[in-house]
Amino acid sequence: MSQLPEGTLGDAVGVLLFTFICLFTDVLLLWLYWITNDRLGYIALVGYFALLSTISSIIQQIYNYTLWDDLLWQQLAYIKANYENADVIFNNGNFGFMRALAIIRLFCYIVESSYLLAYCIKVTTTVYNFWATRRDAERIFTIVARVAPIILALITIGLLQTRAVQSSFTVYMIVANVQSILSCAISIVLLFIIIRLYIQSKLAWRRVQGFEEPGFWSRLRNSSSSDSSKDQSSITPVYSSQATIFDDNWVVIRLSIAVVLISAFIVANIVTHLPQADDVARDAKADRPDLSPERARSNIIGYIFGVTPGLAIWIVFGLTKDFRQIMYETFIPRSWRRWAPTPAEPLDTPYSTYVRQPADLSGVAVETGIQLDNMKDGPKRRPMLDVTGAL
Repeated sequence: MSQLPEGTLGDAVGVLLFTFICLFTDVLLLWLYWITNDRLGYIALVGYFALLSTISSIIQQIYNYTLWDDLLWQQLAYIKANYENADVIFNNGNFGFMRALAIIRLFCYIVESSYLLAYCIKVTTTVYNFWATRRDAERIFTIVARVAPIILALITIGLLQTRAVQSSFTVYMIVANVQSILSCAISIVLLFIIIRLYIQSKLAWRRVQGFEEPGFWSRLRNSSSSDSSKDQSSITPVYSSQATIFDDNWVVIRLSIAVVLISAFIVANIVTHLPQADDVARDAKADRPDLSPERARSNIIGYIFGVTPGLAIWIVFGLTKDFRQIMYETFIPRSWRRWAPTPAEPLDTPYSTYVRQPADLSGVAVETGIQLDNMKDGPKRRPMLDVTGAL
């Protein structure tokens, strides 16, 4: 039986329902990566830790809602005894089982952001053909990029348990957030680079087909990198058997959503913790806990922040053309289908062989597993550099 204040049960149910939606979309994304044999790709690894974070949030929500009054009274006594401890401030007075679940989620956030950075680095370097003559370095990067995030996150969690870090809230905030915020900030920059390359790819293909006036491409070339020959040689038109405006624009939209969500994560990660020092100090002076509906509602809404990654990664990485086709064929009854999609055929030809050979293109595939749409049949239309596929 819930101990939540009157009028807040509906909010709790709504947030818990949203959490289960995030859990479902995360599981759906992981299923897509499993059936495509990309079980240890960077985005799949993000999905595993997002799943762990979401499950811990569900457990904490149910535990918190059920014992709301009892936990606040115990929390008040804990805060009075430890209100100067930075760990108590950062976790807003959570202790025991609640604190353990909070640490699990913090660990997951750090690992998720690091794997996202590894993915963005891999995509960017692959598009620029950086690994073509650096195969040994690529293998080392692949190993380090999968192991280092977990090790660094464990080191961070370990440092947060030391007295030296817990003696200063500023130091605690820096240690807790430096890895995730740096990873997210660099990922944003790399995503902007990927979006720019995608747009250049579209415009380059229009130029090849004569869709645009020559002056337009000249202006674009002059306004881009000073090494124009390098830029043009690295832009490859991409074909699609079902090229549509939706597919073209949807790539940019998904990447833009990623930029917005990552930016929101950085802001929320800082803003939500800064007022907690004053909140804990105020609670330490109080004679009784704040059992008001406003306090409960604020606590309930706070769970949304931690579970959203499970939904976000599905929107950004689970709605690629190939994954949409898999979901369509799996979940839509055959009698309801209005069209029969043509599966994209991955090629083993290196990316560089397609440079400046638009007439002979039948598809594009990168050795790292970035699969782009091909056009063996159907009209040649807009480029679709869908670099947000599995790695």
